[in-house]
Amino acid sequence: MYITLDGVSRQYGDIWAVDRVNMGIGQSEFVSLLGPSGSGKTTLLRIIAGLEKPTTGRVLIDGVDVTDLPPHRRGVAMVFQEFLLFPHRTVYENLAFPLRMLKLPKAEIEERVAWVVGILSLAGLEKRYPNQLSGGQQQRVALGRGLVGRPKALLLDEPLANLDRELRQEMEVEIRRHQIALGIPFIYVTHNQEEALSMSDRIAVVRRGRIEDFAPRTQIYDTPRTAFIAQFVGRSNRFEGTLDGAGMLASDCGARLAVPAAGLAAGSRAMLFVKNEKLRLDPAGATPAGANSLACTVKDVILRGAYADYILAFGNRELNASRPRSERAFLAGEAVTASFDAADMDLFDADGERPS
Repeated sequence: MYITLDGVSRQYGDIWAVDRVNMGIGQSEFVSLLGPSGSGKTTLLRIIAGLEKPTTGRVLIDGVDVTDLPPHRRGVAMVFQEFLLFPHRTVYENLAFPLRMLKLPKAEIEERVAWVVGILSLAGLEKRYPNQLSGGQQQRVALGRGLVGRPKALLLDEPLANLDRELRQEMEVEIRRHQIALGIPFIYVTHNQEEALSMSDRIAVVRRGRIEDFAPRTQIYDTPRTAFIAQFVGRSNRFEGTLDGAGMLASDCGARLAVPAAGLAAGSRAMLFVKNEKLRLDPAGATPAGANSLACTVKDVILRGAYADYILAFGNRELNASRPRSERAFLAGEAVTASFDAADMDLFDADGERPS
C-alpha cells in the first residue's frame, strides 16, 4: 500500500474524533471518505496531510513514516472546499505561487504551470483574475494549484460542495479523468454519496470516527455490510420486525415479509432494507398476492428525468419506489401493488450487522 494508516486515532478532550483507523491505499487508487457531518472524515484527511497530529498511531507514505513530519515535507497536496484563490492575482500567478514559495527556478515554474494549464484545460485563462472565472474554472485553478507541485498524493476536502448540481457532475467526471491520467492516489472527503459512487475505486464509510467498511464502490452499494451503510448509501425502504420459524418477518408496520435464509433464530428482532429501485409497481390486482406484495396507494409522483419517484401510502407509513419512465406510469390516488424479491433485500440483525 502506498499510503498506510496504522491504528490512527485523534482525541479532543473526551471525544475521539478518529478512533483506531487502519487503512491501506494503493498508488493509483481513488478513495473516498464518505460519511455524515461530524463523522471524523475531514480530521482523518488532515492527519494524512499533516495538519493534525494523531493522538496514537502512524501515517506512512511510500513506505516512509511521516507521522512527525510537517505538511510541506510529506509530498502531498490538499484542495479545500473554499477555492482559496488570491483575488488580486491572475490564474498564472495563483498557479505559480506555491512553486515560488519553494524558490524553484523560473524556467521550471513556467514548465510546471504550462503542464497544469494543459491538463486542466485552462489555456487562454492565464491572465484572468478569479472574479472573471466561472465556478468550474475557479475549481480547476484550485485543483491545478494542488497538482502543480507534482505531489505523491492529492487530498480533496469536499471541493465541489459550493458548485451547483450540473457543474458538480461535470467536475466529478473531470476529477476522475485527471486522477486516472496522473496515476497518483486521490483521497476525497465527501458526505455526498453520488460523488463517492461516481468517482471512487473504493469507499471508506466513516461513522463516529471509525471505518464502518472499506470496500469497492459496487460492494458498498450492492451488499452493504451494516444497516448504517444500507441506510446512508442509496435510498431504501426500511422494515423492522420479528422473525418467525417459517422464514418470515412479521414487520412492525403489519406486513409479513419473506426473507432469505439468514442464520437468525426464530423470535429474533431484525431489520431489512429494500432499495427504492428494487420496488416494482403494478396496477392493483394485476399480480397475484404474495408475501412480498404490498397494497399501496400513490400519494405523489416526482419526475427525475428518465426516472419517476413514487411516494406510496402503505397503512400508516410511506414507501418509496423509483421506476424508469419507460414503464407504465401511475398517477396520484391510484391503487398499486408494490413488490420485491427476497434476493433484493438486505437483512440485518438487531445490532445492524449482516448475519454470517
